[in-house]
Amino acid sequence: MIERVSRRFLDYLRLELTRLGVDDISPSQVMVLLTIGTGEIAVRDLLDRGYYLGSNASYNLKQLVECGYLDRGASPRDRRLARISLSPKGQLLCERLRLLDESNQFGLSQDLDLEPDMQTTYDTLRRLELWWGDALRYGGVLFASCASYSFIAQDLANSLI
Repeated sequence: MIERVSRRFLDYLRLELTRLGVDDISPSQVMVLLTIGTGEIAVRDLLDRGYYLGSNASYNLKQLVECGYLDRGASPRDRRLARISLSPKGQLLCERLRLLDESNQFGLSQDLDLEPDMQTTYDTLRRLELWWGDALRYGGVLFASCASYSFIAQDLANSLI
């Protein structure tokens, strides 16, 4: 279900890009821009925050820099680390998409009864994401279940270390 919803959102994003006359960027690349947001971010942080695969992210970042949507530079503290930020062109596209989303007649703001359901759905998906993240980070489903309960997580973690 989540994958289908994600694909539908990318289809919707493709339609909005077409309406804006933007044909040099894919919906997936727009998601990268939206994930970066304002300010500057390390490429590694982008990978962690956006759950992109390394090679796919590298290709998308290269394309976004070449098309002028991103500015890329080295970190002032460690020249080996790449830092990226939206270029003016990238900022403009993100702003145009936000304005379209806010003015969308089918937006969530039109149906106030739907807002609590959407918040519950978000909260549930966020808990599921954290649970699976704990399972990966701490080595298994059993420990992830335990990590969800803060009163025993510290004792269990200490006993494993």
